[in-house]
Amino acid sequence: MMEPERPHILTFNEIKQAAERIEDGIIHTPLCVTAILPERCPPSLSQRCAELGAHVVLVGETVEDAVSYANKTNRDGSQIILTSDDPLVMAGLGTVGVEIITQLPETDAVIVPVASGGLLAATLVACKKLKCTCLVYGAECAKVPKMMKALQSGYPVSLPVIPNIAQGLSSAVVGENAFATIRGRLDRMLVVDEAYIARAVINVLERERLVADGAGVCALAAVMQGLVPELRGKRAVCVISGGNIDSGRLSRTIHRGLGVSGRLMRFAVPVPDHCKGLEILAEAIADKRAVIKSFGTEQIWVHSDIGSTWANVVVETANEENALALKEHLRNLYPTIKFAVFEVDEKHKMR
Repeated sequence: MMEPERPHILTFNEIKQAAERIEDGIIHTPLCVTAILPERCPPSLSQRCAELGAHVVLVGETVEDAVSYANKTNRDGSQIILTSDDPLVMAGLGTVGVEIITQLPETDAVIVPVASGGLLAATLVACKKLKCTCLVYGAECAKVPKMMKALQSGYPVSLPVIPNIAQGLSSAVVGENAFATIRGRLDRMLVVDEAYIARAVINVLERERLVADGAGVCALAAVMQGLVPELRGKRAVCVISGGNIDSGRLSRTIHRGLGVSGRLMRFAVPVPDHCKGLEILAEAIADKRAVIKSFGTEQIWVHSDIGSTWANVVVETANEENALALKEHLRNLYPTIKFAVFEVDEKHKMR
């Protein structure tokens, strides 16, 4: 149980005991479980909890709202497990660090995504105990940098939860127990842009054939963003820890990632208003092996000459090099072409 006045600092012995219990096998015990989740949690998560036999209650917008509700309504003495900040849960999470160092003893650094901080704290304890020279970093979304703020302030700080691509990290404050364990021992805390989180989701999907959510790939996103140049040439492990993402959010994340990486390009181009105008444009796109995903023309609300029309096009390219080649090719053919720029702050503009 979390006690703000006396936070629990996790020890390696607790992790070792948890590892032994897990190794011996988990005994299936029929229990009446109530899963209290934020209303913004992925529908697939609440549905899966219900399918496993839990009574699901959706409360508030953040994990803290759900925890507060659990504390207020627990009048029958039921055991409350406060997410990953529970000492027993943290001990179990620490087995991740044990497995990393045991199976990959040459590891130089481990990067862990941060929600309440339980996974980071537990992994840190295990890695530092088994290999004291191993660096341990935390990674979180730039929209809700709660661990960074806590480390700067010296105590957990509550932040407003802004909707973001790493919804699994959308707790308003880090756990007291996790923070007490991490404080003064963490090597670095990394803050990652949403754009790179989206790109990391695609990277894991295409290269590893894994479906991970934005929160789960935050560590990999930090590497892709270039936040850890000091690890170049070293053996680093990125913990991918979550797959709680429904098909709708996955689709939006993929399109966001394709957009910010340039693989999905949107542009407006003036073409001659005759039978060969659009054909020439289509051939120019096909020459660079790009695929047209969306196409439309505009003839009324334009300020060009009467003999031309504007084509609004979305194309998909194979990679960033292919996208740059296509962009250069089109600019040579159409000097006044305007490309949409996808910025990290999510604004679109034409240039």
